[in-house]
This record gives sequence, structure tokens and C-alpha cells, in this order.
Amino acid sequence: MAVAHYQFEAIHPFHDGNGRTGRVINILMLIQAGLLNDPILYLSRAIIARKNDYYRLLRAVTAEDAWIDWILYMLDVVSESATSTIRKIGAIRACQEEIADRARGASPGGRDAQFLAVLFEQPYCRINTVVERCDVSRQTASSWLHALVDARLLSDVKVGRELLFVNHEFLDVLTRPE
Repeated sequence: MAVAHYQFEAIHPFHDGNGRTGRVINILMLIQAGLLNDPILYLSRAIIARKNDYYRLLRAVTAEDAWIDWILYMLDVVSESATSTIRKIGAIRACQEEIADRARGASPGGRDAQFLAVLFEQPYCRINTVVERCDVSRQTASSWLHALVDARLLSDVKVGRELLFVNHEFLDVLTRPE
């Protein structure tokens, strides 16, 4: 992966977005090698945090054939990203469990596994999504969601003509740096 990334960057050395494409290729290579099942590793944060090293080491491979430092850098990036991702997944799971426990007492929908899953697909949901995914009436979906608003598990936000139900605790986990 590190060698392929270098080759891609050396062939297409554009500073205006080429790196993102290269990082996507990295993830696809990890999946193809069976090292990742899903594209959930976010390498960009670790690379951007050490961007000067990234470009210095890329140039060193070209100028000095310094492969070892480049490969070690990329291994550190993957390791750091994997550790961060594992922590983020743990925090999401803890948030899911806590909200599920509280939702069970706040709404009849809190006992519906599909409804609880909808609350964590995105940090917000719509009544129509609950209707479709949980196979319930619009009135039931609205009742479930409003009960969670009353219990302060969600907040409702009017966007245009639509009402969104925001899961702020989940949003906080997603946006919190790990």
C-alpha cells in the first residue's frame, strides 16, 4: 500500500486534492488485501496532522530512495488511524447502549430494535425513515420520536417543511476528536 501510494503521488503530484484520491486507493488496497472489511479507516486525519513529514518523506523516496522511512511513516499512519477508529467505534457503541436503555423507558419505540438502529444510522432521522424501516404508521413513528424529544434524547429541528429529529449525543461522539 505504501509503495502504491508513493507511485500514485509521484505520477500525479498535485497538491489540490490528489492526496485524497491516493488515500481512497490506500483503503481499497487494504480491503482487497483482506485487512479491512469495510472502508471505515480515516487515514487523512493522521496524514494531515503530519503533512510536512508526508511531503518530506515522499520527496526523500524520489531523491534518496528512502523507502524505509516512508513505509514506517505509512505504517504509523495506519496504526494511529486504526487505534482512533477502534476508540470511536467503542464510543458509538457505548452511546447506543446508553440511549437504548433510556429510550426503552421513554417510548414504546424504544423496545423496537429497528427503531433504535435508525437513530444511529445518521445523527438525525425523519419520520418517513422510521415509517419505512420500522413498518409503522406515520402517527406511530411521530409518537415514538416525539416521546424521545420529551425525554430529551432527541431534539426536533424544523428544516424547510420537514422536521428532523437530531440525536445530539451521537453527533457529539461523531464530532469529538479521538
